[in-house]
Amino acid sequence: MKQSHFYIITVLSILVIVLCREITAQQPELPVVIAYQIDREAKFLSEPGNNPVEILRRLGRSLNTQWQADKVSLQAASLFDVSKIGGPEFLRPTADIQLTAAQNKTASDMLKRYQNVLQELVDSCKPASQALVIRAICESSTLKKALAKPIENTDKSISESAAIERAQAELMPILDASDYLAAALVISGNGCFGKLKIISEKEQLANDKIAHDISIGQFINEESLMFFCQTHPIDNPAEAFKQLLAIPQSATVIGMVASAGLDFEKDILANTARESILYINLEPSGDGGIPDVRFVAPVPDIEKLRGNLDKFKTLCQQTGIFTSPLAGEFPMVKLSYFMLPQAAVYVGLSGKFLVIAASQKNLLNELVHIKNVETNVKAGQASPEKLKRFWRIRTSDFNLQLQKLLQSPMLISQGIPPITNLTFLDDIENLILKSRATPASIEFSLEIPLRSVKKQLQN
Repeated sequence: MKQSHFYIITVLSILVIVLCREITAQQPELPVVIAYQIDREAKFLSEPGNNPVEILRRLGRSLNTQWQADKVSLQAASLFDVSKIGGPEFLRPTADIQLTAAQNKTASDMLKRYQNVLQELVDSCKPASQALVIRAICESSTLKKALAKPIENTDKSISESAAIERAQAELMPILDASDYLAAALVISGNGCFGKLKIISEKEQLANDKIAHDISIGQFINEESLMFFCQTHPIDNPAEAFKQLLAIPQSATVIGMVASAGLDFEKDILANTARESILYINLEPSGDGGIPDVRFVAPVPDIEKLRGNLDKFKTLCQQTGIFTSPLAGEFPMVKLSYFMLPQAAVYVGLSGKFLVIAASQKNLLNELVHIKNVETNVKAGQASPEKLKRFWRIRTSDFNLQLQKLLQSPMLISQGIPPITNLTFLDDIENLILKSRATPASIEFSLEIPLRSVKKQLQN
């Protein structure tokens, strides 16, 4: 009897194995769309407990739970799985031991084919003798082919189909115009430095909407925890207005604008800013204890805006927004909504700039800063680079400002548990993200220098 049971179990096991092999053989192998190479130079962070920098100790401990300290190099790849589009697992790197032989070969060939390009990126990321170096490459044609293929399938769920359409809409224009995407990241005692480049060998990345570079860099106010300075894509006003008209709900807004004597296309769409600066300080210096948030943008035709101020006031009144003119050197107004009378937004003009702030004091300070730079009373920020984006977060004040925000009238009664100082931020000098673009390439660069390194150089 026992032998009979053993025989049945054996036969079933063989059948299961055969069926699994048959199913696997019938399923197409997921294509490799991104190849990665990760190198640990000179056993960097193999023993993180002895590292004097807290953020590197944390990184090393996390790294060593997934990577044996004696391994010098790892290879990985992102596989294109259409079922994961829109989720956190989409294009997540898969280690070489989980890849098939064919997938590993594809990834190796991609890395070898672009090794000179990748090395140039690594060399621009402040390489060090002891470091963690990550290289990544993606061929546009391969990703484009994989992304286009799911269109043929008709058995997708509504949410999955929508995710595919979004991915295609966002990625296809870039993939059509480019040849490949290359990236490098170097983590060392210097900090973390990274580069991502989208390359078009036929120089097809030109775009009239983003042909302009940042021109207001000298007006950046360094007295802020975070600033985000960037250009904005410029649409054709007539075409943008036509698209708005196609949306039934927009008719009400357009009608209200017209009733105030304003032309939505010519007075609003044609006079939007081509670039801007957004400032954020966590300190609760805004009305009602909200953080200090300021928005600064040059208006293409500032005189047209000045001439339409009374019409905008009428529009505000029609929509339930109270306007209160403020006395002073600059044209300023306080805006508040009738359903939220305790909150307010402050708006002012200085030269060609429109400024919005969360308090009158912060608004006035920003207007004065702009005027002083324009009149050379105050030296402007040097910005020689041709950039599309220039973001910076200063970490030295982050802990102090965070604690002040938690004690603000807005949050102190909310029962938020105490948040301890994020001490690892003290190791970081700042975080800077820049982007630049030409017809031949779009480049993003990340800089996170470590404060300890700077101190050592000064001593």
